[in-house]
Amino acid sequence: MAIHRRSLLSILACLLSLPLVIANTGCGGSSMGPATKTLTSVAVTSSVPSVGVGATRQFTAMGTYSDSSTANVSATASWTVATPAVAKINSSGLATGLTVGSTTVAASLSGISGSATLNVTASTATVTSISVSPASATIVVDASQQFTATATYSDSSTANVSSTASWTVAAPAVATVSSSGMATGTTAGSKMVTATLSGISGEASLTVSAGANVAMWHSDAQRTGLNPNEESLSPANVTPQTFGKLFSYLLDGYPYGQPLLVSNLAINGGMHNVVFAATEKNSVYAFDSDNYGTGTPIWKVSLLQSGETPMTDGPIQPFQGTTSTPAIDTTSNTIYVVSAQTLTATGHSTFRLSALDITTGKQKFGGPVTIQASMKGTNSTNVNGVVSLDTSCIQRAALLVANSTVYIGFGSCHSGWFLAYGAQSLAQTGVFNAGPPVNGEGDYPGAGGGWMGGGGPAADDSGNVYITTGDGPWDGNRAWGESVMKFPNNGTLSETPLDYFTPDDHNYMNCNDADLASGGLLLIPGSTQALAGGKTGKLYLVNTTNLGKEQALDAGATQWVGGLLTDQGFPPYSSTCTDSLGTWKTDVNSYEIFATASYFNGSVYIGLTPTATAIPVGIVQFEYSGTLTPTLVSSPAIQIGSNGTTAFISANGTADGILWIIDHGQPLQNQNPDGAAPTAATLRAYDAVNLANELYNSGINSGDAPGYGIKFTSPIVANGKVYIGTGHDLVSVQNPQGELDVYGLK
Repeated sequence: MAIHRRSLLSILACLLSLPLVIANTGCGGSSMGPATKTLTSVAVTSSVPSVGVGATRQFTAMGTYSDSSTANVSATASWTVATPAVAKINSSGLATGLTVGSTTVAASLSGISGSATLNVTASTATVTSISVSPASATIVVDASQQFTATATYSDSSTANVSSTASWTVAAPAVATVSSSGMATGTTAGSKMVTATLSGISGEASLTVSAGANVAMWHSDAQRTGLNPNEESLSPANVTPQTFGKLFSYLLDGYPYGQPLLVSNLAINGGMHNVVFAATEKNSVYAFDSDNYGTGTPIWKVSLLQSGETPMTDGPIQPFQGTTSTPAIDTTSNTIYVVSAQTLTATGHSTFRLSALDITTGKQKFGGPVTIQASMKGTNSTNVNGVVSLDTSCIQRAALLVANSTVYIGFGSCHSGWFLAYGAQSLAQTGVFNAGPPVNGEGDYPGAGGGWMGGGGPAADDSGNVYITTGDGPWDGNRAWGESVMKFPNNGTLSETPLDYFTPDDHNYMNCNDADLASGGLLLIPGSTQALAGGKTGKLYLVNTTNLGKEQALDAGATQWVGGLLTDQGFPPYSSTCTDSLGTWKTDVNSYEIFATASYFNGSVYIGLTPTATAIPVGIVQFEYSGTLTPTLVSSPAIQIGSNGTTAFISANGTADGILWIIDHGQPLQNQNPDGAAPTAATLRAYDAVNLANELYNSGINSGDAPGYGIKFTSPIVANGKVYIGTGHDLVSVQNPQGELDVYGLK
């Protein structure tokens, strides 16, 4: 059989193209794949084809396809009106009548259009109700809040009537309100804002506050963890239905320190509530604490200088830069920050103290200054009889500003250091080392580290300064491990404290890595009592006028408390430890303390960390009347490895107390012996007078989830909002980001 040349070429071409076309056609055959459906028509409808002036009407676009299927395409179609003067329409098909008349409403998709007629009439419907949103708002003096009035009509239509309603505020001395519903705080107080139209009114509550400041770790120099000026949040309105995450600010690194907040700050030509955050990438941020906007900070500065990076060879990974909580001096509008950095060319790392203007982020007082310290000593780190601070230490303890002085603590190295710097001179005014002549014992041989579980030095009303120390020998002379110490209010630190308390079982604590300074220090308001606790699970209440020194059976303490879980079947148990100095024995508990206690209305609250997964422990409440009486325990239990459950309490005076915690879950770089992977943190809120009543937790609604937990971090609460620092990415991610999560009333 003869084959024409043209036919042969066609067959060859078909065979060569077969892999490309076999899914669609055969050689010379018909289509083998499914037909692609196409849009053939769009129908535009509305339940009622007319609307009154100022009212709204929803239109729907239904698409019909070539396979006879239909779909609602209202959200993807493009909506237009033929006569914009008569009506307007948004991207989802909601039309609003503007003036009396008629116009065509059209929806277009993939070149196919459909339309319907909308008649706008002089409204005959009457207003039946007005709602004002938000229903409740809190602002500070000179700040503003936009209210919106929505009218519902007799024909069930609704309209935004903010610009046509009459706005009033019950007490003009507290706030003013514009003709469009913009309220501005004048003086502190609470009043109703009212919108009225056609004789129908709606109301919302407005609270004007002088504004709360959280200028230091745990709120203040006494480390109370209390904001008693919270007028917006209460146990009645903090629920999963009414409260949740509002927004999150992204940060360039992990925020290991607590956020800080200053209210009513004149900045960038306006008044703002400002929240501050610092990261391990050595960046400091200032954000508007109430309004996300575009997510852009008011200012952001890097503490790194040319040729520097954050440390990358420290225990905090992948970057170790600013680890502690900074401190703000509101009298001079200065935020003090300590950073760790490495000069890339030499590999040499240093600490620096910066003093930044909180309105601009610019350095003040000739800063920054390099932090250096040394003193005579004979421990194993000495060089020619001198021991010196180096960056094997971590500056974990929160900063303290008191007595016109910045106090800084260092730990996690051979011996603990506490330094004092003039707040405006930035000159070093004091140096204390907890163990210049001695070496530590056990697996973590430190000598009095000053890390305080992320808390920091505290100051009483007279300016006296108090610290706690971790593992290390004690001799009451030059070795000061496992102790509570008092220093004078003159801005100096000496080699010997004014007074001290050291537990009787300090040798066991030193031997077995049972730091007293794993937790922070609370000075109980209105008293002369200080409260500290550590890894043995014991709490020590000591009198600041006579700390008690070291005595048998801790007779110098006002009280010591252990065995909090005895009734649950977990009593204290005996433990021994042997080191080069001997064998030591004491009773320890099934929980540890990595937290700073909080105080509210005659009660003390402290978070406990279990030593095993079966231990049912969370936040414990104590009644305080000179001594401590345990009363309530929160539920659910805190997870093992989630070190540092420090509570923050918001209240309106002595009422509406809410206890807030970050349940870190399995935090980044956690210490869970099972090696569990990091999990998202959980923000929890409890009724402060009934810890059995959990008001809220961020795990209920998926949109409320924060980032990964970071151990030792704590929330803050101010002006109706809650702020927490978390990790946005895992450590394994290159250049992992952090986040500042903001919660409030919805």
